[in-house]
Amino acid sequence: MNNTTAIAAFLAAIDAGADDVTERLALQLTPDAEPDLLALLAAPDADRRWWGARALALVGGTAAIPAVAQQLADVDPAIRAAALLALAHLHQRHPDAVTPYLDRAAERLQDEDGMVRQVAADALAQCGDDAVPVLARILFQQTHEGARTRAAGALRKLATMKAAGVLYALLNDSNHLVRAYAYEGLDDMGLLETVLVMPQ
Repeated sequence: MNNTTAIAAFLAAIDAGADDVTERLALQLTPDAEPDLLALLAAPDADRRWWGARALALVGGTAAIPAVAQQLADVDPAIRAAALLALAHLHQRHPDAVTPYLDRAAERLQDEDGMVRQVAADALAQCGDDAVPVLARILFQQTHEGARTRAAGALRKLATMKAAGVLYALLNDSNHLVRAYAYEGLDDMGLLETVLVMPQ
């Protein structure tokens, strides 16, 4: 199936509301489809925007990253969530290009929609140690306790030594949920009794 035919079939499935078929067709797309998928991000139709982000998660290159990041401000919470997950997937292939956008992704930890807030935490955790400085800034420089709690939860999921360095500093945090995530994360890693020497 050439690119033109593949995109036509993909769009037809979106417009038909056939999600299973659309997902199967998305998995068959190639990087050659990127220009058409980028155009979908600007579509008036929310379904087309959502599937544009989903497909770019699968085949997008570095050129897709700024456009996907713009979708973090979409009026539709489902599309904001799709953009977060797309950035996490793109980070697997292009970590250096995605990392500068992780602060913008972290802003969604304060999103008005609960699903988006949770997806933001999950997406940041999927970005590994590149997300640790971003999550640390949320925890140590912000006062929004919901965002701080979700940032601590993301660090717990990360379960790396870099994340542990931040979790140690949270064991006496004023937020009991942040403290709980720090305790549980370090305990799960077998590090609760370990004394880390933090870099100055």
